[in-house]
Amino acid sequence: MPKRNLKRQIYREEKRKKKLFFFLRLGLFAFCFFIFMGLAAFIFYAKDLPRPEKFTEKQVIQSTKIYDRTGQVLLYEIYGEEKRTLVPLETIPQYLKDAVIATEDADFYNHLGIDFKGILRSVLINLKLQKPSVGGSTIPQQLIRSTFFTTEKTAERKTREIVLALELDRRYSKDQILGWYLNQVPFGSNAYGAEAASQTFFNKPVSEASLEEAAVLAALIQAPSYYSPFGDNLEDLLARKDYVLDRMAQAGYIRENEALEAKTKEIAFVESPVQIKAPYFTLWIKSQLIEKYGEEFLRKNGLRVYTSLDWTIQQEAERALKEGVERNAAFNARNGGLVAIDPNKGEVLAMSVGTGNYYAEPFPEGCQTGVD
Repeated sequence: MPKRNLKRQIYREEKRKKKLFFFLRLGLFAFCFFIFMGLAAFIFYAKDLPRPEKFTEKQVIQSTKIYDRTGQVLLYEIYGEEKRTLVPLETIPQYLKDAVIATEDADFYNHLGIDFKGILRSVLINLKLQKPSVGGSTIPQQLIRSTFFTTEKTAERKTREIVLALELDRRYSKDQILGWYLNQVPFGSNAYGAEAASQTFFNKPVSEASLEEAAVLAALIQAPSYYSPFGDNLEDLLARKDYVLDRMAQAGYIRENEALEAKTKEIAFVESPVQIKAPYFTLWIKSQLIEKYGEEFLRKNGLRVYTSLDWTIQQEAERALKEGVERNAAFNARNGGLVAIDPNKGEVLAMSVGTGNYYAEPFPEGCQTGVD
């Protein structure tokens, strides 16, 4: 080989190595730069992170509850925008925990607060759809967002959310985070947290929720207003309930036959989300509480008010008043009143006024309310 060609080859080889070395150095520099910027961003956004005690000290809004004398019968709740009752994670059925994890954050017990695969998947889907329609938020991210941020979608908010979710996951156990989440997440109809949701939709404590009811609650989390069983999209809610059951089966939380059986069971939603028991007595008690504490205080501070009312006697009083009003209708008497008082203590045990049915029409259609 001529010397000139050999020199050219050596020159080209050296040039190629220099170029390769340059790109390697550039890549290393870029990598270090992004690491540095990531750490800088973490430090910048983490500096405002609440103390580790923040979640345990935070006063969560709870509704005030008025009970009968036994404390077993809930007569009424006073609440504002958030109707909530905190319950320990241990009282929430495993079905509901599994349903929420299967649909909201399948890798919850394995990731460090954020799901990189989920984020990448959502980015790819959103790019394909050319709009931000799919999220990749984990349970810690959703908890951080609902606690500290608004729903405004900005890069800064998302960055802070991710940083705080990582730190939240580092500082607290998975069960603590799941417990906070299930007591805070909105389910619609002003119900926040699993206990309030179960009482609102099924009129039962969440500890008694069945598999299919747990699947309904998990289904509501994605879009509480749209999927409300009291709205126009009940069929969509039931379809998503079936999707939740399928996800649970795929994740191994339940067997396929359990999912199929749960899909066939009818869900008994309460007919009306708001009912006052012993309404005249309860509203009388409410007016006294408002006079003493103020309505705003009652809406947020979760008082438990135990009254003198005996629910068994109250039911008998309402029945007796209703029968009496029906008998007296022949004499154009349409209302009545009954109050039962303990003569020794002066406690009001029952109170019923009107027709015996607070929610009924005050007078039958076409009847005369006056005297000719």
